[in-house]
Amino acid sequence: MAAVAGALPRQQSRLHGLDYMWQAAICISLGSFMVVLDTTIVNIALPRIITIFGSTVDEAQLVLTGYMLALAIIMPCTQYLSTTFGSKRLYLFSIVMFTLGSMLCGAAWSVPSLIVARVIQGLGGGMIQPLGMGMLFRVTPPERRGSVMGLFALPVMVAPILGPTLGGYLTEYVSWRWVFYLNVPAGALALFMGATLLRETPTRKGLPFDLPGFVLAALSTAPILLAFEDAPTKGFSDTGVVLKLLVAAVAFPVFVWWELRTKDPLLNLRLFKIPAFTVGGVVNFVTSTALFGAIFLLPVFLQNVRGLGAMESGLLLFPQAIASALSVTIGGRLYDKVGPRPLVIFGFCMLATATWLLSRIDVTTSDTTIRLILLLRGASMGFAMMPSMTAWMAAAPQSQTQAASALQNVLRQVYGAFGTAIFATVLQDRIKFHVATTSMFLSPDQPAVAKLMGQAQQFALAHAMPLAQAKTLVVAQLMGQVQLASAVRAFDDCFLLAAAACVIGIGPALFLKAGARAAGPGHRPEPVET
Repeated sequence: MAAVAGALPRQQSRLHGLDYMWQAAICISLGSFMVVLDTTIVNIALPRIITIFGSTVDEAQLVLTGYMLALAIIMPCTQYLSTTFGSKRLYLFSIVMFTLGSMLCGAAWSVPSLIVARVIQGLGGGMIQPLGMGMLFRVTPPERRGSVMGLFALPVMVAPILGPTLGGYLTEYVSWRWVFYLNVPAGALALFMGATLLRETPTRKGLPFDLPGFVLAALSTAPILLAFEDAPTKGFSDTGVVLKLLVAAVAFPVFVWWELRTKDPLLNLRLFKIPAFTVGGVVNFVTSTALFGAIFLLPVFLQNVRGLGAMESGLLLFPQAIASALSVTIGGRLYDKVGPRPLVIFGFCMLATATWLLSRIDVTTSDTTIRLILLLRGASMGFAMMPSMTAWMAAAPQSQTQAASALQNVLRQVYGAFGTAIFATVLQDRIKFHVATTSMFLSPDQPAVAKLMGQAQQFALAHAMPLAQAKTLVVAQLMGQVQLASAVRAFDDCFLLAAAACVIGIGPALFLKAGARAAGPGHRPEPVET
């Protein structure tokens, strides 16, 4: 049946005038959008969940941690499960699991029940993206990959930015439960489209499961993700964070050794022997770190420094999502014509410029200026991320498409967690540094301070207030201004660091393959079962 499907003329592989690769891209993009959206939308609802259930912050944090760990643990199994049961069957099962988990999350009656439901949701959601990316690469010819992956990359680019806006609206004006219930109709539609449009891939029976690799992969990824999550609040010197990093540091070399020697590895690390695949991994490290680092920094700046609400900050960030959607579509079409290298370099230059401009903003910067900078930044992410992600996948042999997809998605999870942890840690350290250095100039012999103290004395005499109380108010006012100024300067430092990382990323981007068709004649769409 597979051979017959592979021999079908192109005209017979169309449904309602649409090539199968576009049918698959539309279907898979919907499923991916749900999963990526859920990584940011729930954060907004967490404070309301804490209040309603009367839980501690640490307990509620498990709502996020459980989902993240479920994603990280199940992703490496994608290649084995899809090869054993078929990509379509596994994809539909994943959609069912994710939708069921979302329904249970919305109906949760306590934090423990919500955590269990989030784990179910994560076990389903963890396989949707790697499965979808693998299925698309199987059926898309090299000369059309940019356009198709441009559609697939839309949820990856837009959903994280849209999440805070939508989450803020639902939490504030509807109910926190609809943050999860929103996935139910979307999941039902994705299930219907997948069952109707997607075609099954060939399977291989009797493939042994790499149990040691699975355990070692979990010990390598789960502790490091937990460490990156705790580091922003506890610091990298915290005992718990250090222990988690040590576990990952011990497990990872053993995992690499095992995967390179076993015949059927859980994650095919041999792909890194391909220079183009390694270069793609390095470039995507920069783009993912920049994306998730900014996703963390910008809402914190708008809410904590400028004093905006979650909904207001989400609306201010929304133009960035629109620009990303447009640029990722344009970038996909250009990828098919000029290849990834010029697009990624151009995207990094734009991204570095936009991020540098963000380092110049403060509390007095107008919303219009911030929107314009974010428009530039959103456009740059579309040019930098989609071509680099596509080139990374294209570097793998066609027979290893699903393995490359699983490996890529696991690494992107680690990259995103690393970017958030690093920028959060740098932000806190720089705030402390700027508070300490600025406070040195608040001595009574400074003219500005002496003037304020004199005004406090006059105010105290005029209002029959104790002089000590008036001076305390002045000191508190000064320290508030110091904290605000230090926070602004700390954010500036973080954005400068991100801009520098983008400039550094241009270096490995120069080694990306020059053309979109560099994959060679062996990279043909795989046959699928009808």
